[in-house]
Amino acid sequence: MIKLSRLILLCSAITVFSGLNVAVANEYSAIKKVSESKELEGLRDKYRECVLAKGTLYLKVNDVNSAIAHAPIACKRELLSVRQFLLSGAFKVEVVDQLMDSVREGVEIDLVNHVYNEVLKQKGIKP
Repeated sequence: MIKLSRLILLCSAITVFSGLNVAVANEYSAIKKVSESKELEGLRDKYRECVLAKGTLYLKVNDVNSAIAHAPIACKRELLSVRQFLLSGAFKVEVVDQLMDSVREGVEIDLVNHVYNEVLKQKGIKP
């Protein structure tokens, strides 16, 4: 009788884990679809363009560090559009936050490279 109850418990555990794996796979698939969508790509590009443009402008009146720090703040509205789009996908807030961090970090990397290339151009050095 004890062996039968262990077998039932084991089968139940396998069923639960299988269900969790399917749920995780479905969520991952949905996240992948959204993260590769044309709409998100367009919103991400608008945010990137805004940040790079502001970075170039701020560099004309401020130092490099200030331009890098303040350009993303000036484009917060575009970043909020990205967040709104992601929230409309019915994802958990944690997932949206991770996707937002990914967008933000990618644009920050582009900004740093862009600002330093602008500084090199101003100094007559080919990047």
